[in-house]
Amino acid sequence: MDFQRKLDAIQAKGQLRQLREVEAVDGKWLTVQGRRFLNFTSNDYLGLGQMTHADGMSEKGQKHLASSRLVSGNSALYTKIERLLSTHFHFEDALVTTSGYDANLAVMQAFQDEAVVVFSDEANHASIIDGIRLSRLKKVIYPHNDVVALEKALLQYPETLTKVIVTDSVFSTDGAFAKLDALVQLKAKIPNIWLVVDDAHAFGLRLHTHYSNIDILTTSLSKGVGAHGGAILCSALFKQVLINVARPVIYSNALPQLQLAQLYENLKIMLAQPEKAHVLHQLSDTFNQLYERDFGVPYEGHSRTPIKWISFDDDHEIECVYQALLAQGIWVSYFIYPTVTRPILRVSLSLFHDAHDLEYLFEQLLLARCKGV
Repeated sequence: MDFQRKLDAIQAKGQLRQLREVEAVDGKWLTVQGRRFLNFTSNDYLGLGQMTHADGMSEKGQKHLASSRLVSGNSALYTKIERLLSTHFHFEDALVTTSGYDANLAVMQAFQDEAVVVFSDEANHASIIDGIRLSRLKKVIYPHNDVVALEKALLQYPETLTKVIVTDSVFSTDGAFAKLDALVQLKAKIPNIWLVVDDAHAFGLRLHTHYSNIDILTTSLSKGVGAHGGAILCSALFKQVLINVARPVIYSNALPQLQLAQLYENLKIMLAQPEKAHVLHQLSDTFNQLYERDFGVPYEGHSRTPIKWISFDDDHEIECVYQALLAQGIWVSYFIYPTVTRPILRVSLSLFHDAHDLEYLFEQLLLARCKGV
């Protein structure tokens, strides 16, 4: 196997990924190679990820159980977290996993059956795609957020087949909202449908008024909650199926007690302080206003999500702007084909930012553009 040739081919396409060491994080600032950058790449939307609660833990509570949950790693903290999640979000039960990625893999494995077809949005997260592939489920990929096309696809299959609709609630590249109300209506209209929603980029941000009639909700706990792990909110019966058939649940080590304690405390803060999400909504509104002021057109994305995007005509243009922003101490994300069909800069907002940070971002964007956006 010629691994160098494989890497060279990736580099020739301009798609080579590399790890960059971050030396420190302090609120909205990142330090990389001795330089401080204004950080617009973090998923720590509510600013909970930089809190620490370790000082309040007993020595006993800090010791890692070092086993899978099914052997001897299922501590009381898991029970507390799962009870809090299921009670607050009105699900019968919940299951904490080692990551949001594992949560989606586990759910798809629970549906492994010849009489199941999965209908997946074409823009869904990689963890959903991998879950479907690894579980060898029959699948239909429907056009992004196209409920009409989805309904036509669903009606092509007999009622006797179990049909699983799976979608992100907020799509990670551009912040678009799934049409959850329309999907719930489809579920009521067509028999034998399960609705699975990955809420990773909306969880805790109060972007949805309710999760009624969603059968299974998965999420990462590293974004809005600012901790580590993932979760599956579901029925008590489905949880038991996961415990018995889902390999990411059966064969993963339990999370360390320190991480579970951090997760539990952060979760309590997130649920008790809805004003944090409302401040983030206001920051999102400010971004939209500045976008329209400086670019002369309304912001195209969803107004309230903290994931913002700016599109470009070609890879050279976006690389030029990205490097110019780095030179001015601004760190954003950018995506090119095949991740997206058109190059975009992604700006992730958090409670660490304020209006002055956004003013500086747009000032530098206007100076940096090699061509018009």
